[in-house]
Amino acid sequence: MCIVFLFIIMIMVVVAGGLFTKFKMPTHEVTKTSKHINDQHALNQVNQDIFSKKDVLAVKIDQQLKSANYIGTALIVHHDRIILQKGYGYADSTHNRLNDAKSMYQMASLQKSFTATMIMQQVEAGKLALDTLLSQYYPNIPNANRITIRQLLTMTSGLKQITVTKMFADEADNISFDASHTAFLGTQAWSYQPINYRLLAGILMQITHKTYGQLFNETFNQKLGLNVLDYAHFITNSRRTIGYRAQNYSKYWSNDVTAYSLETGTGNMAITAGSLYRYYRLLIDHKIIMNQSNAEAMWQPAKGTKYASGLYHYPTYMRGHGIIRGFEPTVLLSKDGKEAVILLSNQHEKHQSWQKLANQLFTQTSAIQVTK
Repeated sequence: MCIVFLFIIMIMVVVAGGLFTKFKMPTHEVTKTSKHINDQHALNQVNQDIFSKKDVLAVKIDQQLKSANYIGTALIVHHDRIILQKGYGYADSTHNRLNDAKSMYQMASLQKSFTATMIMQQVEAGKLALDTLLSQYYPNIPNANRITIRQLLTMTSGLKQITVTKMFADEADNISFDASHTAFLGTQAWSYQPINYRLLAGILMQITHKTYGQLFNETFNQKLGLNVLDYAHFITNSRRTIGYRAQNYSKYWSNDVTAYSLETGTGNMAITAGSLYRYYRLLIDHKIIMNQSNAEAMWQPAKGTKYASGLYHYPTYMRGHGIIRGFEPTVLLSKDGKEAVILLSNQHEKHQSWQKLANQLFTQTSAIQVTK
């Protein structure tokens, strides 16, 4: 009888333990201590307010951001540790909503890196090669039989877009119009021309038979959990930010679906600072592009240039920047990603930039001198 009783008690303990594990209370998402990136849990939970008042460097940077009247979210990584991640200023001044670690910002030209990553995934899958000619997908584009995928990634194709349309049915229709209104510059010297990445987006759609948006969502949200938002979902999201033209919030950009729809592959997605950093670290650590040689090839600029796959590459660091309708994202990363400054701002005034501040903060934290 005693044995039977003990056996029943043991079963009850096991079941109770299982129920406790299944229904355990969620942990708090907000912390004020730094997070070490080697801790996978910290990397997955990176969108949280982080600020250690005991960290002298974090306090100093926080003071500099406040003194500059910075508006946006800042993420600072030092010695592979997030020492500061917090918001400054308003996400929406009309409704008194402040920026924080969960605020969503338009990534502008930083999106080109995501487009390049999806191209390299097709290379790894054997469906594309860096030396594949553009003529295989767009035979009617001038000089297409002398332009490779690699040259599109490094913006050394020599192509420019003549005009854009405001009347199109979908992403494929938009890219089709762009392709038929593309001209050759006469030289394949480096030139920053967004048409390179719109064509890459079109190639992705031809290969996968999916829209760019569908492929993007599958790649970065469903598989990696980055929670990147397209413009339609961004403007209805409770964490969205308003793009301002002035630091006093007196001028702002209104919603414009068409303006962002034109940016297929080049700048119509929104992200948090934490998810953006996580994306770069996954790339650097070969968690997205698994083959190291492919990753190196993706980030290899053409001879005598610095740009490749959405970033400018220097011997000891990488830099990314963008501007679109009041949003200005700036990224600086050491080659191993263990030092980083990410400033996602929802305020950009003409002839002004947060790049200088970002450069100063990066040099201050990493001791790497940024080339101007």
